[in-house]
Amino acid sequence: MPRDPVCGTNVNEDRAAGRSEYRGRSYYFCSDRCKMEFDRSPDRYATPDETRERDDRTGRTGWTGDRSR
Repeated sequence: MPRDPVCGTNVNEDRAAGRSEYRGRSYYFCSDRCKMEFDRSPDRYATPDETRERDDRTGRTGWTGDRSR
């Protein structure tokens, strides 16, 4: 099951609120708001070398990997 790249929520492809194509890859979203945020700044969320992990203590998502590039 894919993850919404903005908030980290697991998204069922058949029930996704939206989908965007970027650099040959499909991204699925839990809400219109997440899709609009992604479409505004896709590089912020779709950088191939980085992944997002949910912090189970706070429920927030954060970047893992090196963002210094």
